Amino acid sequence: MKTIAILATDNALGSEMMGIKDFVSFANSYQRFLHPAAEPLFSSEIYSPRGRDIRCSNGLLVPSKSLAELSQFDAVVAVAPYAYDKESLSTYMQQAIMLNAVITQAATSGCLVASHCVGTFCLAEAGILEGKRATTSWWMKEVFARRYPGVETIMDELVVQSGNVITAGATTAFSSMMMKLIEEMVSTEFANGLSKILLLDRQRLSQKVFINPAMVIGHRDSLITEVQLWMRRHFTESVSLDQLCDKFAVTKRTLIRRFKAATGQTPLVYLQQLRIERAKNLLEATDQPIERIVEQVGYDDPASFRRLFLSHTQVTPKVYRQRFGY
Repeated sequence: MKTIAILATDNALGSEMMGIKDFVSFANSYQRFLHPAAEPLFSSEIYSPRGRDIRCSNGLLVPSKSLAELSQFDAVVAVAPYAYDKESLSTYMQQAIMLNAVITQAATSGCLVASHCVGTFCLAEAGILEGKRATTSWWMKEVFARRYPGVETIMDELVVQSGNVITAGATTAFSSMMMKLIEEMVSTEFANGLSKILLLDRQRLSQKVFINPAMVIGHRDSLITEVQLWMRRHFTESVSLDQLCDKFAVTKRTLIRRFKAATGQTPLVYLQQLRIERAKNLLEATDQPIERIVEQVGYDDPASFRRLFLSHTQVTPKVYRQRFGY
């Protein structure tokens, strides 16, 4: 039997803490179906820095064991907290630092280590993501990339595995993380069979389609904040780099340098993201033809827009409407 150690702090997402244990139960039940006489595949236990009741983000109290009681394990999962801004992230990091030793020990000993959403900050803080590929919550991507420049931050994959470390995107990517963990601990065939029972789409491969640039937690450059706010109000108009420079009395070189330092992208790419987001809204809420939507978001070539939409979301406008339209 393989043991999964669940590491949690106060303000942890209770649904996902319990969800890990549920996945363990599901996997064991599926194993009994396949092999009635077989031993259970997994056991799991919840651990916290001090071994007291964990107060989850929804107010529920969940009992836990102390990290001092943690000895042998085959995998470690750090539960994501409910952190939606820099303040709540800072509070989480102050608690999560007490998990560093266990996470480092697990990673260096070859055990599987996994987390998702804001929980990936915990793995990065422990140093086990340095030089590796990883993903995180899309609204924290800029904060993550600036805080951990030695980590290759990936946003076009829902689950990223780098060696024995697994990271996944925001919130419900938790289920995809668990399926990957089970796949690594058992087999691809077993994970695929379990996913069918749980109605989990293993082809949901990216979180790019869900990203809203206006909700990404940003930076401290007041000039770039002003530029972004202006662009959000005028993105359907003809906006050029020269116009932005004149409007904010800054040179092209300075604007591009500061915009990229603050957001990780150029003003043009940010403008494209704003237009794509508006197009997504129109595809979801209306039955307007693509050609009309293209005009409303500031473009005049439907074919070029389709290519741009695909590059930003990894699906075509038609497929996006089929998935998310009313």
